[in-house]
Amino acid sequence: MPQQPYSHPFLSYDDLAHLLIQRGMRGDFHVIRQRLEDVGYQRLQAYWGTTAQGQIRTDFDTIWGQYCFDRQMRLMLLDAIECIEVAVRNRLVHYFCEAYGPFGHLNINNFHNIKPDKWQKWVDKLDEAAQKSSLLLVRDFFAHYSDKHLPLWLACELMDFGSSVFFFSSVEQQIQKKVSRSLGLPTPTLLTSWLRALNDVRNACAHHNRVWNRGWVKQPAIPAKDANWYYSFDQQSEQWIQDNSKTVAFNMSKTGGILTICHYLLRQIASNSQWRERLFALIAEPRFANIPHTWMGLPANWQEHPLWK
Repeated sequence: MPQQPYSHPFLSYDDLAHLLIQRGMRGDFHVIRQRLEDVGYQRLQAYWGTTAQGQIRTDFDTIWGQYCFDRQMRLMLLDAIECIEVAVRNRLVHYFCEAYGPFGHLNINNFHNIKPDKWQKWVDKLDEAAQKSSLLLVRDFFAHYSDKHLPLWLACELMDFGSSVFFFSSVEQQIQKKVSRSLGLPTPTLLTSWLRALNDVRNACAHHNRVWNRGWVKQPAIPAKDANWYYSFDQQSEQWIQDNSKTVAFNMSKTGGILTICHYLLRQIASNSQWRERLFALIAEPRFANIPHTWMGLPANWQEHPLWK
């Protein structure tokens, strides 16, 4: 089909609200108009489906409930991922500096299987962040010392999550193993998979994108030898039982799988965290009673699964 120039005209909030109602959206005109002014048509469009004829088959209260739930879910995910990011980065920098000193990251020979241009780009990004930083600890360092680079235990405070993931995947395996095992994971490959998935989720949350029923391209790998992952729900006994078929109850391409690995890591990092309880409370809120858990990749009775105990 040949492409055509974009020709949609500008529509006022009144026009947009009327358009939605004409297309089958059920709801109060004034409420719909106000929400469009607050949030925007394009952002809310991700929450309603249409027929082949372009008709909308839902009511606005349902759409708004999904939007509010999604917003709260983003905040829950950001809270967990922040804790995980800081904990992983701190362990990684600690073990790396223990082996190579505070400026060991400036020597490419201290890395494993990394292309020189990729390493140089990573170092340059850290240096650029240091020069632009207004953090007092950074400014104090350059005021007192003649070094042109920050020691890694200071520079890491300027790393974004993507830089931390790149750093982890580039260091020697012995350091990777120390970090992974400190988080209850048997292999660095597994942790790398989880970090890359969490980085994508974190970016989506930071840009206020839809997350609750989204499919993720980067899926977290499953610990092959951890029996806790391989349970199925027995309808007769109404219990989770170990599944010898190696079936995983959670859809790891969905947000339910992401929530599960967040909880798994938080148990290792912050055993007293109330994150799980706050997540359960969010999902139990009466206003979100009609949110389909299966759309998130969460099975029925998922809160009783051994991984969530």
